[in-house]
Amino acid sequence: MSRPWIGIAFAAVVAVVLGAKYFLRPNPHQEAQFAREVATRGLGGAIAAQHPGKRVLVLSNPFTRRPGTDKRIVDMEEAGLRGLRSALEGKLAVGAVVHPELRPEARENPRAVPIDTETTTPLSYLVAKDAFDRAAQEHPDWEVIVSLIGLPIELDKCESWRKEGAPSFALLLPDLRMVGGAAAVAAAVKSGKLTAMVLRKPGGVGDDVPPGKDYRAEFDQRFILVTRENVDLWLGSHAGDFS
Repeated sequence: MSRPWIGIAFAAVVAVVLGAKYFLRPNPHQEAQFAREVATRGLGGAIAAQHPGKRVLVLSNPFTRRPGTDKRIVDMEEAGLRGLRSALEGKLAVGAVVHPELRPEARENPRAVPIDTETTTPLSYLVAKDAFDRAAQEHPDWEVIVSLIGLPIELDKCESWRKEGAPSFALLLPDLRMVGGAAAVAAAVKSGKLTAMVLRKPGGVGDDVPPGKDYRAEFDQRFILVTRENVDLWLGSHAGDFS
C-alpha cells in the first residue's frame, strides 16, 4: 500500500474511533431520564398493589405545556409518565394527566418567586394555592392522586389532603417538611392519605451513573419505597431528614 493510502486509512480509523467514542459516551440527560422512569415505575407498582382496579389522576409539571420550555425538562417529565404508565398498564387506568395552574407571579416570572433552595419540589412554591383541590374537584371519582411535582407549600389549606378518605396521594421525591414532622408523616401514611412515596436512597447510585438492565436492581440501588408496611422502620432511620 502506498504512503498516501496508508495515511488515508489511518485517518479513517481514527475518525471511526472518535465517532464511536462520541456516540457511545455517557449521556447525563438520558441517564437522568432513565432514573426518573425507574422511580415512577417503582411508585406505580406500589399503587397498583394497594389500589387494584382504581383510577389514577396524575399531577404533572405545568411548565411542560409552555412554549419555550427547555426540552430536557419536557423529556424528564415524559420519562416519569412513561415509567408510571408502564407499571400501571393492565392494572389501573391513568384517567387524566393534569398540569396544575401556576400562581400569577409564577406565570409572569418564576425566578422572582422565593423558593427554598433545599426543596426537592420547587413547583410546590409555584402552583396556585387551590391547584390541587381544583384538580381533585374536576375529577371527583379518581381515588388516587399521583403527584410528580410534590405537595403544595400551604398543605394545611388543601382540602383534598385534609379530608378523610379518598383521594389518596402517591408522591415522587417529595419534600416531606410540608407534611410536618415524623409523627405527621407516619399518621398520613398509616391513615392511607399518603399511600406511597419514592425517596432518594441515602448514599445510593446517582442519576449520572449509566443504567443496568435490571429495573428492580436499579430501583433498589437508587431509591426507597415507603408505604404503610415499612414507614415505622424507615422513620426510625430517617426521621431527621425532613423535620
